[in-house]
This record gives sequence, C-alpha cells and structure tokens, in this order.
Amino acid sequence: MWDSVLRHVPVTAVCLATLVGAGCTTVPQREFKSYTEAFAEVKSATEQLLVEYGAAQQAEDAYRQAKAAAEKAAEEAKKGTKQAPALLPPFPPAVTLTFATESRRSTDHVGARRQALEVVSDFNTALVTLAEGKNPEEVKSSIDSLSGGLSNVAKLAGSSLPIPFAGEISTLLSTVITKLDEANNRQQFVAALKEAEPIIRGILRLFAEDAQDIYQIRAGQATRAWTSHQDGVIKLVKQMRDIAKECDRPTADQAKKLDALEKDVRALLDRAGLKDNSEKLPTTEGAHQPFDELAVSQLQQTLVQAQAEADKYEAVIKAQTALLALVVSYGRMLAQTDATLVAVRKALDNPADIREQATELIGFVFTVKRDWEALNAARRAAA
Repeated sequence: MWDSVLRHVPVTAVCLATLVGAGCTTVPQREFKSYTEAFAEVKSATEQLLVEYGAAQQAEDAYRQAKAAAEKAAEEAKKGTKQAPALLPPFPPAVTLTFATESRRSTDHVGARRQALEVVSDFNTALVTLAEGKNPEEVKSSIDSLSGGLSNVAKLAGSSLPIPFAGEISTLLSTVITKLDEANNRQQFVAALKEAEPIIRGILRLFAEDAQDIYQIRAGQATRAWTSHQDGVIKLVKQMRDIAKECDRPTADQAKKLDALEKDVRALLDRAGLKDNSEKLPTTEGAHQPFDELAVSQLQQTLVQAQAEADKYEAVIKAQTALLALVVSYGRMLAQTDATLVAVRKALDNPADIREQATELIGFVFTVKRDWEALNAARRAAA
C-alpha cells in the first residue's frame, strides 16, 4: 500500500494546485489517495495512543488505590486501632443516581478525545470535498458533519477536553458552529473552515500534550518496575554471598569455579545498573560446610535467578526507551499534520504545491508505524 501512496504524492499535489488555482471543478478521487491514506494513518496512530492513554491511566489509578489502601492499613495497624469489620446487611444502605451522559462527560477523558479526533477527521473530509469540486449538497453535508462534531466538543470542552491555544474556547466554538451552519456556497464554506482552524490546531496540540502525559505516567510505572527487578538482583546476590559464607575456603580446582562465579556476578551487577562494583563471594576459613559441587550448584542456580531478574530489568528499560521514540515521532507527525492541513486549507483559495508537506507527512507516518512495532516487540520481550 505504501508504495502506492508514495507514487501518488506528486500527482496529488499538482492536481490540488491546479484545481484551486485554475478553477478546475473535479478531480478523480484516486488523485487524492496518497493524502487521504496518510491522514487515515494519522488518525489510526492517534486512536492507538488513546488506547495507550486509557490503559496507562487505569494502571496508575489501580496502583494509587492499592498504595493508599496499604498505607491506610499500615497506619491503622501502627496505631493499634484496626478492628474486625462489622457485619453488613446484604444490600447497600443508600443509593446515588447519576445521569450516564453527565457521568461520561465528567470522567471519560479518552471518549472525549475520540470525539475531538472525529472533528479533526471531519475537518479534513470537508477540505478534501471542497478540493475535489464536489457539488454544494455534498460539501454542505461534510460541513454539517463538522458542525455537529464541534457541537459535541463544545459540551466537553474544559476539564474533560482541555483544548489549548483556542482563546476563549466556548465563544470560539459557538462562533465557528454558527458560521458552519450558515455557510451555503464555496466562499462561505472556505471562510467557515478558516474560522475552525484554531480549534483543529488546538486539538492536535492536545493530543501532543496527551502523548507527553502518557510517557510521564509510563515512566513512573517503569521506574517502579525496574527498581523492583534491581532490588531482586541485589537480594539474590546477597543470597549467593550468604551461601559462600557458610563454606570453607575452596581448594585449587574449586577456587577457579568461585573466581568464575564472582566474575559472572560482577557482570550481572553491571547489567542491573549497579556499576563500579568489585563483588566477592567470601568464604569462611574453617567453616563446617565444604566448598564442593553442591555449593557450586547452589550458587549457579541462584545466579540464574538473578540473571533472569536482570533480563527483566533491561527489558523494562528497553520498552520505556521504545515508548520515548514513539512519543517523539508521534509529536513530529502531529506537527506535520497541522502544517499539511493548513496548507490544504490555504490552497483552496491560493494556488500552492503541497507536495513537500504531503511527502513529509507520509514519512512521519512511516516512522510512527515503525516505532509502534518496536514498542510492541519490546513489551512482548518484557512480559
């Protein structure tokens, strides 16, 4: 599919410029294939990020609730006030009723962003419909769909949908919706889309801020995970030291095996981020336990467990590093989407070659898709 996309880019740019500059009224749908396919991939990537956003928030909420419950239990135990729970009736003592639509509006941040994403998609559809020279009824249908989506967004704007850089958002939304509803000809359609542009750009910036939030949430979760695995390595190495301390000094042959184990332990600690170590497995002169094959076997088994913890430590870091690459490339893709949408909107009135913007957008889409695959592979390795 992507070879086809790249082949169509120059044709798309030239036809769009010809259409808007020379007054051409129709262009075959296939001439817009590269642009529409690239935009569809932008939308798909954002939908994936919204799934990630919801999953990250859910995991963080669960962690905080569990932590708060554990801290409360520890505090009660410390004070000696923890008591057996009283018997409860098999029904709740009270009930609270809420309207589902109000509940969604106040809590479903991901759902609100999905509606905002549809607005961006509708804005793009209206642009393409105008650029293709569709009849006024078809253009009006696209404009009405955009207006309806903006009306939904207007109800969500605020805490659930903090769109940046749109000025007084409620006033701007109201003005844009009115102009979209009143538009009846090409000139009015283009003018109404120009008025909507700050909102679209604000939504794209909101998605970029969400990506930053996703990274920060996942970074906290990854930090808890890798420190846990690092602690696991430290604990298991301590067990190896304890095993060695119970043993008498090794003979010449066994001393070589002990040296090799100490070398492996130092490499292990380096892998787990515990650098500059000179780890030794000290034996005890005259200990009752001989340093024999049984002791070597115990040490080797414990080393394998510690190496498994180090593997998990490294996998967590690799997954978070892959997420960082994805977030950065996604941000670049959003910036290019912003620039391309503006270029297409301006081209409706002034001849312009958008070949460079369209080509760059496809390049950023490729990078995001590649980074998603790398992240999924890293997470599978960490599972």
